[in-house]
Amino acid sequence: MEYIQTVLLQVEASRLEQASQPGGLLAQLDEHRNYLRQQSGFRDLRITRSINSEGNVLIVIETRWSDDASLVRYETGNDNVAAIVNRHRDVAVRDSLQVLDMEALRTESSWRATDSATEARQRVTLPLLVPVGALAFALLVIYGLSRVYLEIRGDGATALAAGISIGILAIAFYLANNPRAPSWQIAGVFVIAAAVLAGGTIWAVSEEDGTAAEEPAASATPSGQSPGASPTGAPAGGALQVSMGDNFFEYNGEKNPTLSVPAGDSLTIDLSNTGVAIHNMRIAGEDNQFNTGDDAVSDPSLVSGGGTATIEWTAPSSPGDVNYQCDFHPTDMKGVITVE
Repeated sequence: MEYIQTVLLQVEASRLEQASQPGGLLAQLDEHRNYLRQQSGFRDLRITRSINSEGNVLIVIETRWSDDASLVRYETGNDNVAAIVNRHRDVAVRDSLQVLDMEALRTESSWRATDSATEARQRVTLPLLVPVGALAFALLVIYGLSRVYLEIRGDGATALAAGISIGILAIAFYLANNPRAPSWQIAGVFVIAAAVLAGGTIWAVSEEDGTAAEEPAASATPSGQSPGASPTGAPAGGALQVSMGDNFFEYNGEKNPTLSVPAGDSLTIDLSNTGVAIHNMRIAGEDNQFNTGDDAVSDPSLVSGGGTATIEWTAPSSPGDVNYQCDFHPTDMKGVITVE
């Protein structure tokens, strides 16, 4: 079933050329098609005119709708065919405007092909596009927000979470009060959200890459330190003071520094988490591989933002390099302890 609004009017033959010019009545009616395509339930717009060579010219404008509610919503709006015609009264014959609402009776033979094609598209495309689109959007949300949160410092993460929550509530409130919102508005919400998430993800990744590129190469043995000296920068018999940011270890201004310690000596490192993410430190065991039984792990093994921990480790008796890392960010937070 279709619902049709038919608008009839007559145009003076002498003013037909004026009505056909850019900005004229017929041109604006044709441009109105773009607006109609964005309306829920719209199907087609048809504009026809009589071909008589004498007298007034009859103009017929039909808008076709899938349901009566869509037609009523269009008729009661501010931008419709009747409103456009009223703005061009100078070319229309006085009192010739008529607006008729009709219901089209479709026969099976005339509409079977159209209905079959539409039904086939819906059965094939919707079951595929909806879950794929939902999965892609969910993955973007999970990955994008996680990268952004790792790069935000201080109270910025809390402010961002509050802003996202308010935005979601505002959109839900609008849709709940506008159950017949046009599909382009709903699609626009998802497109804008995806664009913002993609932009934030690109920013977070570029920030992380920039931080990694700025990390100075740390020397195996600091200048002026001889073999057998105390660990790098630590007072004799004291502990190293190492901070953990998002996402790097820092010691004496160096990120992911290379530390040095005499063979067989004990090393104590006091850790402080200056970031907002969870961190820790793990020093590899005898095989220089992680997650083996003889690894040294900070106590506690999970350090929240603002927390502290301590790790105690005895260097091997043979010189060499021993790896250390953060279990939660192993690709970003890692370094080497040089045993001399």
